[in-house]
Amino acid sequence: MYPQRTILHVDMDAFYASVEQRDDPVLRGKPVLVGGREGRGVVCAASYEARKFGCRSAMPMSHAMRLCPQAMVVQPDFAKYTAASRAIRVIFERYSPEIEPIALDEAFIDVTASLAIFKNGRAIGEEIRLAVKRELSLTCSVGVAPNKFVAKIASDLEKPDALVDLLLAPDALVARLASLPVGRMWGVGPVTAQELAARGYATFGDLQRAGERQLALYFGDAGRSWWRLSQGLDDRAVESDRVAKSVGEEETFHEDLVSVSQVEERLLAQADEVARRLRAKELFAKTVSIKIRFSDFETHTHEKTLAIATDQTVELREAARKLLASFAAKRWRAVRLCGFAATRVVESPGQLPLFGDGKREKLSKLDGVRDRIRERFG
Repeated sequence: MYPQRTILHVDMDAFYASVEQRDDPVLRGKPVLVGGREGRGVVCAASYEARKFGCRSAMPMSHAMRLCPQAMVVQPDFAKYTAASRAIRVIFERYSPEIEPIALDEAFIDVTASLAIFKNGRAIGEEIRLAVKRELSLTCSVGVAPNKFVAKIASDLEKPDALVDLLLAPDALVARLASLPVGRMWGVGPVTAQELAARGYATFGDLQRAGERQLALYFGDAGRSWWRLSQGLDDRAVESDRVAKSVGEEETFHEDLVSVSQVEERLLAQADEVARRLRAKELFAKTVSIKIRFSDFETHTHEKTLAIATDQTVELREAARKLLASFAAKRWRAVRLCGFAATRVVESPGQLPLFGDGKREKLSKLDGVRDRIRERFG
């Protein structure tokens, strides 16, 4: 049995759209769509006012505009969203160093060791929620639970601007989860959910009643995993990035992304942030990788070893583009997650070419200027 933990999952509410509404009074209270308007533009985020009309992220912008013609369309500004994400991280760090970012707008926080100071998980979650609202004029939803899986479910149950505490006795937790549809479970996409429902397993409760042995007989290891999750069991620890063996960014989308160009936009933003974090830690990447998880949960990771270890934004962005091209050349379908990581990090780039053209030095200076501007102005 793994030790009892108290874990929070903090998920920002309509993050990109909320940042835009915060920074532009004209947008407040109005339906807002963040994304490209021209050509085959796709919605990156929809405000809650726009969601009332059926607008969702990953939807073609043309379709969203038909659903809500009065919506105000804003081009995405990932530098601004990254700055807001860093400010949110500062708030998290007041309560625990054990933070696992999942994307710009969500993270797990293990507050087990902080309970002696801050009373209980619910109190910490409420303090974080209020601090984000008071200091950043944004809202978030917080799930409090004994593990990551249940914490993530909890944060989504009463969005927006809510706190849900599922730190319950085991029997009470099983009962609380019973009515949830299996589609909320990790590893169960729309197709799998339909297949499970066809066999009579539409809810967590159906899986609970079936039992681990029967599910393993029908579905193998996946069945065992689904039964454990239906019981609210998850033994994975929060993976803090305090000790850097790798530096990465990863994002799971509320709605699947349908175009290669949209995924590329997210990967390049992730590469920018990874490069910044490498420089902040004075580290260099020898290998970079991207991860793509399609809507059917099929997951692929491609990596590339660099000729020279680097912390430069331009080189990491170019590597991300080339790696994505290897996916785009194959059967492409909707994407639910993408990530960019720098691995095999080292403290020195190693031997540089004796006779260079000065380009690397110029790019390093440019990155240094960019970092100083971010530190000063966000």
